[in-house]
Amino acid sequence: MKESIVRRLVELNYNFYETFARDFSASRASPSPGYYRLLESIPSVRPVNVLDVGCGDGRFGRFLTKEGVESEYTGVDFYQVQSTQPHSFPGRYISRDLSRPDCLTGIGRFDLVTCLSTLQHVPGATNRERLLENIMTVLEPEGLVFMSNWQFLDSPRQLRKIRPWSEAGLTTADVEQGDYLLAWNRGGYGIRYVNYIGITETKTMMKKTNLRVVDQYSSDGREGDLNLYTVMAVDTP
Repeated sequence: MKESIVRRLVELNYNFYETFARDFSASRASPSPGYYRLLESIPSVRPVNVLDVGCGDGRFGRFLTKEGVESEYTGVDFYQVQSTQPHSFPGRYISRDLSRPDCLTGIGRFDLVTCLSTLQHVPGATNRERLLENIMTVLEPEGLVFMSNWQFLDSPRQLRKIRPWSEAGLTTADVEQGDYLLAWNRGGYGIRYVNYIGITETKTMMKKTNLRVVDQYSSDGREGDLNLYTVMAVDTP
């Protein structure tokens, strides 16, 4: 994907979350059902040192505390979460452009890195693979990665949200396979960029980034399969 298109899509999503941060956060006030199975895989060290990539308002950090998991929490996102979103979980928050090279440089090392509903918003397959590679550089040797991605193409209800690229001043020739523009209708009308990352796409990325599956399952939404969760570890010889 051309860098100019990457920048436009990052800006599109930035503007979306700046506009709808409160409405978006309110729609996700409760933990996703899929979070609970993740508890089974959390490293046993306490406090567990957590990096939440694409942290939003600190939702996963709040979940850990509610479930009695002592953690040292760092959140990183495209957006200034503490100033724009309510109910921020206490912790260290860092603003980084997750589509940029070395976006996690200098952040530290972590027992657990979460990337929940985040990779799908990073434009460009190369940039998504690079973000996973960056995650591996901040992971402790026995650390784990929790990833989830929206399976909107598998839901007739979600398919109705797909909008033409012309609404963003783009064409299908500007974007890559699996890229979509989806509508939002709570608190007003908005559009955001999403890439579809299913089981096949997940396997492809993991092969390229030397990660292996520890656990994988579907959960969330009315249908119970709206998100694909993957627990990963570094694949050592």
